[in-house]
Amino acid sequence: MHKSLPLLSTLLLIGAFTTPLNAKPMDTSKGVVVKSIDPDHERLVEAKKRVNEIPEVLTAQQQAKADHAQLVKVSAEYKQARTKSTNSDEVYRKVFDEQLNKLDPEAAKISAKERQAFRDKMVKAREAKKTDGKKVGALDSNEDDDHLEEES
Repeated sequence: MHKSLPLLSTLLLIGAFTTPLNAKPMDTSKGVVVKSIDPDHERLVEAKKRVNEIPEVLTAQQQAKADHAQLVKVSAEYKQARTKSTNSDEVYRKVFDEQLNKLDPEAAKISAKERQAFRDKMVKAREAKKTDGKKVGALDSNEDDDHLEEES
C-alpha cells in the first residue's frame, strides 16, 4: 500500500494542474455565470445593457417586435389569399374550357394543343437553364401576349 501512495498523490497533483485555469466561477444556486474572465467581452455586455435601456432604443425594439408580429399575421393572410386566388383561377380555366368546347369544339382542341406546346417549351427552357444557367427558349413578347389572349 505504501508503494501506491506516491502514485496516487502524483495522479492527484497532475489532475489539479490539468484542470482548466480559465474556468468561469458559477453561482451554484441558479447555475448562472457570475463573472467573465474576458474583460473585453464583459465591457461589451455591459455596454449593450446600457444601450438597451435608452428610451429611443427601447421604442425601436418594441416597434420591431410589433412589425414582426404583423408580418407573421400578414404572411398567414397572404397564404390564404394566394390559395383562394389559385382556386379561383382553376375554376375560371375549367369554366372557360367547358364554354369554349361548347361554343367551338375545334377551337378548344387548338387551344389545348397550343397550351401543351407552351408547357413543353417552358419545360425545355427550365431544363436548359438548370444545365447551362442561361435562359434558352424563352418566350418572345408576342408569343406571351398570344397565350394570354387565348385564356381570356
